[in-house]
Amino acid sequence: MIREFSATNFMSIKEKQTISFEATKDHTSEELLTVQIAPNIRLLKMVLLYGANASGKTNLLMAIENLWWMLFRPNTNKDNKIGFYPFALSPDQPTVYEITFYVNQDRYHYILSYNESNVLYELMEYAPLPHGVMSLFYERTYTNANTPPIIKFGNKLKLKAKQTFEDNTLNNHTVLSTFGKVSVDAQPIQILYDWIQTKIHEIDKRDQGSIIDVIKNIIQDNSKKDFFLKAICKADFNITNFNIIEIENNIPEELRKQIQADPSLPEKIKKQLLKEKREDVEFIHHTHSGDFPLSVKRESRGTVRYLRLLGQLYDMVKENHIYLIDEIESGLHYDLLIHYLSVFMMNSECSQLIITTHDQSLLDEDFIRRDMVWFTEKSEKTGATEVYSAADFGLHKNVSLYNAYRIGKLGAKPEIGSPFIEINQKENNEEA
Repeated sequence: MIREFSATNFMSIKEKQTISFEATKDHTSEELLTVQIAPNIRLLKMVLLYGANASGKTNLLMAIENLWWMLFRPNTNKDNKIGFYPFALSPDQPTVYEITFYVNQDRYHYILSYNESNVLYELMEYAPLPHGVMSLFYERTYTNANTPPIIKFGNKLKLKAKQTFEDNTLNNHTVLSTFGKVSVDAQPIQILYDWIQTKIHEIDKRDQGSIIDVIKNIIQDNSKKDFFLKAICKADFNITNFNIIEIENNIPEELRKQIQADPSLPEKIKKQLLKEKREDVEFIHHTHSGDFPLSVKRESRGTVRYLRLLGQLYDMVKENHIYLIDEIESGLHYDLLIHYLSVFMMNSECSQLIITTHDQSLLDEDFIRRDMVWFTEKSEKTGATEVYSAADFGLHKNVSLYNAYRIGKLGAKPEIGSPFIEINQKENNEEA
């Protein structure tokens, strides 16, 4: 679980911005939304990000995502560039991430600084619970482009293959990601690497991946399929089953010839496009008049969207995962959204859900705590993203968070102005 995350000089973020998952003294929905991860440390299972369009909500999610990517995806070539997206006015400054998180109740603290070509600095510290003292896991320092980084490993790591790590850690990727390309016996690193690779997920994108692949994955697991069918039934989609079917791939002869003659298309792609049959998803709908099938193309965008989200919900309920979801309300009826969040809160243990949303109605729900609501806002002076919590305002417990946000008391709202637009009629007539 994440305890705290900070980003500096990334996309619209200029100065260091921090989001905390540590619960305050507020005990609203305590059993549903908090986890006692360590003595006197309670972490939130869910965080909501609000803000106007282009205020930096998604950029904050991208910063979290990018950090995890860099921790387990190594560059294979020393000349490859790092994905570097600094604030527009600070291109010469490094991006810096800082995060505190827990793996199997062990606490980790990590700092990463990098630019387009080099990782400049890394520090990984850890403390075994319940009463462990923070100690060095590893520290890495950049020297120059032609020299390998200097890596110092902590004594408690008991790493036997230090030289292997040093020889294979290039200037353009992190120490931990080196583990993904070398074969060494390093159990503490193995545990950390596996956790990041399997339990942290990239931002949900509504059009990401094929729905066919999603359904295939579901069908292969009876437990997962049962979960999906029950969840869909509760969502009142009248869907009782779904299958992968094959249908005729009717390609016009002229198009077929164009595909075959196209030199830019690899042969593998051509074969895929020209197959006589192709896979499709068939949903079985139940009515009083009988059952009937519908192709996925005839299903609503909301149904398909919900199917994708159910995959993440299943993971978070079955095991402990961290998911990032951008604009979670997109395509979903509000009641269905509340049902989804309720299932997550009531059935997950140590999973975390970090979401962006424009749906202000959520702020009026009884389960919403002030420490779980964060806002992003563009600074008028710098144009950079600023992040702050609803808990920072010290609102009285009887003050409605929903109403306070609606009237602009909490900021993070677009300045719309008057709906009246004056059109110069004379200029329009002259143009005509």
